[in-house]
Amino acid sequence: MTFSPPSKPNLQPTALDLQQKMLSTAVMHETRSVVLALMKADEIEIAVEWLRQTYADEPTLTIADHGVYYRIDCLEGFTFDLDEIQELLGRPYSVYDFLVNVSTTIGRAYVNGNSFTITTELIGWEKEVPR
Repeated sequence: MTFSPPSKPNLQPTALDLQQKMLSTAVMHETRSVVLALMKADEIEIAVEWLRQTYADEPTLTIADHGVYYRIDCLEGFTFDLDEIQELLGRPYSVYDFLVNVSTTIGRAYVNGNSFTITTELIGWEKEVPR
């Protein structure tokens, strides 16, 4: 008696499967949301709390704690004012110190002075480019 292992289903997509997925409009949807993932650190804990308080009236802002990082979602965008966060820390803290903990973004991220903004606006088209 010989043993035959059960056959595995072919999980490799065919060219036709890929073409249908690429041309499908069902998988596409437009959003005006932005996402920021921040690796946790003492400074980030304070920055996230500052953001939570500053945007307390913004119902679309959500801050999810994922253990080693925060995921921040919001409709349209938000800004971290690192001058204000620096005062809470009681020591120098620049936007470039903050950027060390930025893991990923969805949206248009930019630095203006000592602030970090993530937005859906087309900088330079819908809004003047910060100088």
